[in-house]
Amino acid sequence: MNERLPALAFTEHAQRWAAAGHHLVPVRGVPMVPMPPHVVAAASEAAARVFPRESRGSLPLREAIASTLSVHHGMAVDPDRELLITHGAQHGMSVALRALVAPGAEVVIPAPTYFFDGMVRMAGLTPRYVSTDAAAGWALDVDAVEKAITARTRAVIICNPNNPTGAVPTRRELSDLLDLAAKHGLYVFSDESYERYVHEGPGYVPQRSVRPTSDHLVTVTSLSKNYAFTGWRIGYIHAATRTLDAIHRAFEWDAINVGDVPQAAAHAAITGPQDWLDVEFATMRERRDILQSGIEAAGFTAVRPAAGIFTFVDFTAAGVRGDDLEDALLQAGVSGLVGSGFQGPATHARLLYGAAAEDVRQLGARLGELAQRRAS
Repeated sequence: MNERLPALAFTEHAQRWAAAGHHLVPVRGVPMVPMPPHVVAAASEAAARVFPRESRGSLPLREAIASTLSVHHGMAVDPDRELLITHGAQHGMSVALRALVAPGAEVVIPAPTYFFDGMVRMAGLTPRYVSTDAAAGWALDVDAVEKAITARTRAVIICNPNNPTGAVPTRRELSDLLDLAAKHGLYVFSDESYERYVHEGPGYVPQRSVRPTSDHLVTVTSLSKNYAFTGWRIGYIHAATRTLDAIHRAFEWDAINVGDVPQAAAHAAITGPQDWLDVEFATMRERRDILQSGIEAAGFTAVRPAAGIFTFVDFTAAGVRGDDLEDALLQAGVSGLVGSGFQGPATHARLLYGAAAEDVRQLGARLGELAQRRAS
């Protein structure tokens, strides 16, 4: 693999622009909140102790995750046999793919989507992308997925909710996808990293709540994103016992276990007070709407995202695309990762709104300046 992860390559590119004197509106892809004392204390205490290694992850953490899935989604989860703690959702997806899908196979992926391309190719697999449609709200198109299936197809990967579009698959769409997978003997891998970031609509539906006993369904989730500590890199895999056993064997060779400090922090975040994040999530819809108004006032378009902390904007009216679009946005002080990084249209870019409301307003104003500059 010679290609880099698009988000990291873009971040370094944006940092060079900032170092050259360009002011970029400060935004992030997670809530901009300080760690609360109970999480900091748990991490500090873990750093001072030596724990026995549990390659599946801390049992108290897995029990806390199982309890959360039960309380919020009515799911019965065996923490000992159906959960595996990983170094973030991306690590979980990568290990699961390599454990379950033999090299040489094809994987169907609705797009725009997260950066699955590199991990799929590094597993010796070939991605086949299926375009979703802005006019349909970027909805999961199960019929299009079926048309992309060939004799070599062994799996489908989805984002639920979607990154970068913020679309949230419905229970019916998820059920239809699992029916399709069963018909063709395929695995379904579901990245559910933004489960807490839903603003409106029917809401997030965990894929495993649709088929709780499926051996061919694997979900990965990012605790780092859900609790705003992405630097600690922690997440988990949820799968049926037999499936998880195969993934666990691959995981042991890949990483042995996840560090004690992030696991202790995650346990404290899940079981402790939630008010430090509840307010942030409650105001996220407001900031989304502020940015949406700025996008529209500038003459650009975007499907209003039902979830996430980002929006996928159509900049066709700006008359630039690809790398030129990225640089035009940076020139205006806006960090926007171009759509081709998500296997989507190069006329689009993902904008983040993890920021103070005033900074999000400033982001909209900068888009207006960009539109005026391109029109002159």
